[in-house]
Amino acid sequence: MRYTFPSDLSVLAGPTGVGKTTLLELVKFGYGGEAEIAEVARDYVVEVRIDTTLGDSRFRLARTIDPSKRKTVRVIDLVARERLADHYTTNAEPRLSSLLLSALGLPDDMRAPSRTNVSRNTGSRISFIDIFGFLYVPQREINRDIAHSDESVREPKRKAVFELLFGLTDADTLNQRSLINELQGKIDTAEIEARNVAGFLASSNTTTQENAHSLVQEARSVEAKTKVRITELRAALDPVEDRKTSVLRDLLADTERTVADCRSQVVALQRREREYRVELQQVQDDLDRLSRISDAGHRLADIEFEVCPRCVQSLATREVPTGACRVCLQPDPAPAGTAEFDQYESKQLRDQFNEIESQLHAASSQIEETSNTEATAVRRVAELTALIESRTRERITPRLQAFADLSERLAEARSLQREMEGTLRQWDRLQDLELAARELRSERENAKAELQRLEEALEERREQIFSDLNEEYGHTISLLGVPGITSASIDSRTYLPVINGTPWRKHGPRGGGITTAAQTAYWATLLAVAQKHSWTHYPAFLLVDSPRQSVNDSEALSQALYRRLVALADTNREFSRIGVNRAKIQIIIADNSLPTAYRSDYAQVDFSIENPTVPTIRHPGPAKVKLLGS
Repeated sequence: MRYTFPSDLSVLAGPTGVGKTTLLELVKFGYGGEAEIAEVARDYVVEVRIDTTLGDSRFRLARTIDPSKRKTVRVIDLVARERLADHYTTNAEPRLSSLLLSALGLPDDMRAPSRTNVSRNTGSRISFIDIFGFLYVPQREINRDIAHSDESVREPKRKAVFELLFGLTDADTLNQRSLINELQGKIDTAEIEARNVAGFLASSNTTTQENAHSLVQEARSVEAKTKVRITELRAALDPVEDRKTSVLRDLLADTERTVADCRSQVVALQRREREYRVELQQVQDDLDRLSRISDAGHRLADIEFEVCPRCVQSLATREVPTGACRVCLQPDPAPAGTAEFDQYESKQLRDQFNEIESQLHAASSQIEETSNTEATAVRRVAELTALIESRTRERITPRLQAFADLSERLAEARSLQREMEGTLRQWDRLQDLELAARELRSERENAKAELQRLEEALEERREQIFSDLNEEYGHTISLLGVPGITSASIDSRTYLPVINGTPWRKHGPRGGGITTAAQTAYWATLLAVAQKHSWTHYPAFLLVDSPRQSVNDSEALSQALYRRLVALADTNREFSRIGVNRAKIQIIIADNSLPTAYRSDYAQVDFSIENPTVPTIRHPGPAKVKLLGS
């Protein structure tokens, strides 16, 4: 469904529940705001597209209802007829807010700092939706607060946006305020750290800065002198020996090598001795085996078997060849009557056994001899060492003690330096913090002076704006004939209405038709005054939801409200007719019903249950409508 609003004043008329508020909230959603989306829109609307003109720029903004994709907005430049990069409603770049602010001629990096003297907050970033809060008056707020004026946390931003739109401030002024708050935070941090360091130095009985400097200088002097003395001692300790001592040292070295050689030779001989013993045992085992074989042969030779020892058959009836074995019939290797039994293998083994035994004895003798030589060399080493020490003790020992004393003194001097340098770093840290705090305070005062200069430059404009605002607001309230209001103005500090001398926040009761009339008059006043001055950035746009519903049954007040809005549009139309270069006003009002005296020569769109704002969706009936914000 597509709606166009070409007229200076457009009215969306229809009973409650036909979707007027839904349509206005979708407009806010299309500009990147967090809107209250009706259930019917969530279920049936896929995307919101807005063709908008801001200054000399014209854009088409397309934003989907899908929660997973709604942070991305497709942008088409209708002047250049080209699609731009997708923009984002979050802080991701490129930001939709930056594009829209730039089109209005406003910087996109402005912040709204707190105005209190003790604030450290640099302020949150001003976005296009903050500007939109001065252009759209929702039904839920029209008889209560003005641009979230009841929320103290939004107060700095509301004031900053008001000043920005009316040219009472600029990016430089806002930056100076942010800088002052930032500097105040840094000053507080530096002062707290300085107090902590000073408290630590006082509570720990730390040496004073002057005393620490003196001790460091003294320790450095001691260190330098000690280093010179140590260098002298080292030169005196260089090896200057007589001829006899040199010969003794050579003999000691040779004797130590002899000890090492003997120990190595003893180890090798012991290993060889163990190998000989193993071989000797193996030969002895072989001799024992042959002896057992020979003994078995002798014992069995005289036995005449009558039966076979294996199968137990009788051997008595067998013919046995001469010189053969009675059992196996093989030639008998040991004829009866041989007294000496010896074999070649047995003789070889005995010779080998005797040879190994001789070598083992020789190895044992060498081990004993080498061990004796080693013992003699060890004694000689001890004698030579004692002799050398006795020759050098009287010359070296006193100097070594002096060297040890100087080394200890050097270590103490360096330790004292480290301790005092750590103390001096604490004092330097305290001085740095105090200096930083003084420099920050000086920078803050310079920033305050610059801010005062910037504000003074705008003071004349400020006086003119508030003079016009008070005059216009009083005149508008008078024309509306709001019951019970005898005086009305706009506070130059809070930028909110003052009704009968009572500030807006204390004026009550809220929620009635008088509050609605006072607020509608306020928005009409801002728009009218902004149109008088070319330096303002106030967009010539106003979106109001259900002013008549909030004034209840007061027909006269309702007619007066509409007369004032129509007059505002008429004035703009007249200026356009006579050629005065002013921004074209666009006022869009959504209301339940129109006053009987309302002029119909402005655009009017009528909605009903049969013709809701989204005509492609069947209306469920008044009883089943869930109102936004209920």
